Amino acid sequence: MGLLPGGDGEELRERFRAQGRADLEEARRRDARRARGMHVAFAGLVVVVCLGLTVVRLGAGDAAGVWVASYAVGAVLGGLGFLLARGGRTRWAVVVICVAVAVASLGDSPAFR
Repeated sequence: MGLLPGGDGEELRERFRAQGRADLEEARRRDARRARGMHVAFAGLVVVVCLGLTVVRLGAGDAAGVWVASYAVGAVLGGLGFLLARGGRTRWAVVVICVAVAVASLGDSPAFR
């Protein structure tokens, strides 16, 4: 004899288990969209900063050298991170963006001035 009239409670258990699944899926989708947006914005910022630093340093009269290549590689990798993030590959985007920042920061090294 079950606690519920007309059944053993399996239907109630199944309805209880399914209750939060839709909300959980929507929360996951929302978090994924938020992560993609954040990574896209950060990759775009890396590209803009790399290109801006190139223009500023060339405008200041610095001779073109390895630092230009460093900033250019940083900008290209930032663009790749942008594309990866838009495509939903946020983990790879983070890796590529970190490498872009590291390579671009070499352009500010005293060895390249």
